[in-house]
Amino acid sequence: MKKFILAIGAAAVLSSCAVQQPVVPGKVNVQDVAQMNNATANALLYSLPTTVIRVNVEVEKTISKVGPFYRYSQKMLNVSDVVTEDKEEWRIKSVNVETYGRPDDNKRYSISYSGPSSAPFINLTSSGVLAGVNSGFVDSDCYLKEFTVTEVPTIDDVNFNDVAMIEKQLVKTSTAAMAEETANYIYKIRKRRFKILASDFEQLPPDGQSYEVMVRELNQLEKEHMELFIGKTETFTMTQSYDIIPDKMSTNNDVLFRFSTVSGIVDKMDVSGAPVYFELEANEEKQLPDAVVAEEKGQEVRNGLYYCQPGKATIKIIDKNVLIKEKEVYLGQFGQVISMPSNVLEQENVSIRINPKTGALQSIDRK
Repeated sequence: MKKFILAIGAAAVLSSCAVQQPVVPGKVNVQDVAQMNNATANALLYSLPTTVIRVNVEVEKTISKVGPFYRYSQKMLNVSDVVTEDKEEWRIKSVNVETYGRPDDNKRYSISYSGPSSAPFINLTSSGVLAGVNSGFVDSDCYLKEFTVTEVPTIDDVNFNDVAMIEKQLVKTSTAAMAEETANYIYKIRKRRFKILASDFEQLPPDGQSYEVMVRELNQLEKEHMELFIGKTETFTMTQSYDIIPDKMSTNNDVLFRFSTVSGIVDKMDVSGAPVYFELEANEEKQLPDAVVAEEKGQEVRNGLYYCQPGKATIKIIDKNVLIKEKEVYLGQFGQVISMPSNVLEQENVSIRINPKTGALQSIDRK
């Protein structure tokens, strides 16, 4: 019995000691790397972004190719709407404006900490831009689609070499005779297709899918032979991307590129094309006061996580005098850097989301 009482007393003393042990609070301090003597020791580094504007210009090229029998279209097929000259035409199909963040070398920060806190769990993009703390950020959403400039076919690449002509067409010695034989062949194709659709053959395909295949093949055969008369019109698209990093000294009405209906996108200095302008108008936003606080002697001053209050700007893409795209965007470099209270990160299980494009604070939650 005495041993039992002693055991209970010892347990009570130990538990009392455990309760009385002081809990060491976590401490976090965030500093500008430029103001530190050594930013590489015992610290976590991150950058706030410079916002990059990407303009994606999708252009379309239309190639019209004259058919070898175009002169006989009206006489032999009663068709007058034909291509009568080889030509290439370009047009701007669409313009898309996106943004993404690159590390700003003038906004690099070091996080030092001790004790329990959320500071070690920062989320960064692969380039080191802050995306949050404990936020579950996945870097794959941070990148924009890369457009590879591909070679667009020229008018010499469009031809009629793939047309499957029959022997009767090929043995003719004059263009007029070949055209007449080709027109007769087109009429035969149409007659055969009509019989299939009207079920006018003695032996018919066994199922509906065979009907579809036969009709589709006849349609393609007719199209290829008709193009020998009416010509070919083919369109091709390509996308050219331009990255712009504006600053507060940027000027309006910069030439983004020049565009020609004959040659498509050409260099800025090529006067054969008309200028397409990039115009940026920053909306003035009042900045928060940055007051100097007097420090008491011996007082420890700690900064919290630095983030950005981005500035807003309006982007316009203008083709000569025609507005073809207008969009409002937020730019980190047009904004103001702000420090959170240090005790936000000094708490455990805090989740913070930062926009990696602009550096803006999106949310603070507890996990």
